[in-house]
Amino acid sequence: MKIESYQFGRIKIDGTVYRNDVRLIGDDVIPEWRRSQGHDVDLKDAKDLLDAEAEVCIFGTGAYGSMRVSPEVKSALKKRGVRVITEKTSSACDEYNRLTDEGKKVIAGLHLTC
Repeated sequence: MKIESYQFGRIKIDGTVYRNDVRLIGDDVIPEWRRSQGHDVDLKDAKDLLDAEAEVCIFGTGAYGSMRVSPEVKSALKKRGVRVITEKTSSACDEYNRLTDEGKKVIAGLHLTC
């Protein structure tokens, strides 16, 4: 899977444009990622990411970095041996592509707006 482009409120993945937050798990794009507390990611918001096989989990925190990932989510991933990266979404997309090109098993939760 390849992230072709990202701009505020829009991401293009393998030729398909998404306008709402997404999760990337394996070869699947899971659209319409809604969190119970808006800009905060807690354990139930990240359940499918926590259950996925991965070496790295990338959180794109939005164009301005407004989304926050709870310490519990980071800790749960790290306990499973998953490296956690949190960056503004533009950088997160670049990192996702770089790591997948290296053959790493990467999952991601990407906030597309603020």
